[in-house]
Amino acid sequence: MEIYVAFVEPQFTGNIGFLARTMANFGFKNMLLVNPPEFDDDTFRFSKHARYIVENAKIMKNFQELRDFLDFAVATSGVSTKSDKKFNRIALRPWELAERIGNYDGKVGIIFGRENYGLYNEEVEKCDVLVTIPTSREYPIMNITHAAAVILYEIYKKNMDVEERPVAEPIEIDLLNKRFSEILDKINFPQHKRKNTEVMFRRIIGRAILTKWEYHSMMGVLKRIIYALDNEKEP
Repeated sequence: MEIYVAFVEPQFTGNIGFLARTMANFGFKNMLLVNPPEFDDDTFRFSKHARYIVENAKIMKNFQELRDFLDFAVATSGVSTKSDKKFNRIALRPWELAERIGNYDGKVGIIFGRENYGLYNEEVEKCDVLVTIPTSREYPIMNITHAAAVILYEIYKKNMDVEERPVAEPIEIDLLNKRFSEILDKINFPQHKRKNTEVMFRRIIGRAILTKWEYHSMMGVLKRIIYALDNEKEP
């Protein structure tokens, strides 16, 4: 498993340095930056002995480039929900995330958003799972580097020396999602419910982190459903 820590459109150069230092604390070195400001003295001063992480950071132009680079994308947010109907904001806790990605074999990205806004809804929707840290209701939003420390610690604690298992590849997960959408087409699923339902399915699959065997089993079921629906329409 390769874990990348991504920072989308950071506003303050010092936070890039602080994030690098936090990553180094827990043994992470792969930094991804989306449309960052130019590095300055604060960037390297706050990174301390983790300067090498900043110097080797991969710079990307936009969120879509970031998403295409990752096999499994984890959105982070201080805003979640307990409502089963709001699929886009149903979140894992950091320890639950650590448990699920422990056997993943691929590029996993923990994505942090802008200091003043976080990730946009459309960016969250493109991710496989959402993770949030339980905090006081009186002041729920954490500083990005503090949030990163909590999440990276849980991953570090849980996933050292864990044996990897073969999991479904991104192209296979995309195909599974397309098959589900195809089923929605064939049953004339209401358009106004379509987007939320597709996001819900993607999140269920994302939380499961399917093995190769599980993927092929699910794909077999969806293909049989499509076959049955097609034959049902024949005279």
